[in-house]
Amino acid sequence: MKGIIITAVVLVIAIFTFNIVSYFHTETFTSKVTGKERITEQSGKDNIKSFYLVYTDRGTLKLEDDVLRGNWESSDVYGKLKDDSSYTFTTTGYRFGLFSMYPNIIGVQ
Repeated sequence: MKGIIITAVVLVIAIFTFNIVSYFHTETFTSKVTGKERITEQSGKDNIKSFYLVYTDRGTLKLEDDVLRGNWESSDVYGKLKDDSSYTFTTTGYRFGLFSMYPNIIGVQ
């Protein structure tokens, strides 16, 4: 039983640390948009969350508001992105497929 508790505590600390490190990891690169879509998730009757996925030749990116960074225009940015066009993206975070995590776009030029 003690081993299970220790493992659970270590796992929680690791996940918390990963989220903090991921939030502060930024990357800037140029990539071509190959597609995009809106994702809607519902949990419960009234809890609906949506975000955008942007597919590029360098991988899939997420486009979601980030109030702590002053980034709350994701719908406007999404509408301006065109397929087969290249953009310089600034992202935060890492791609972690096990938890369906994507780097979040915080800037587009």
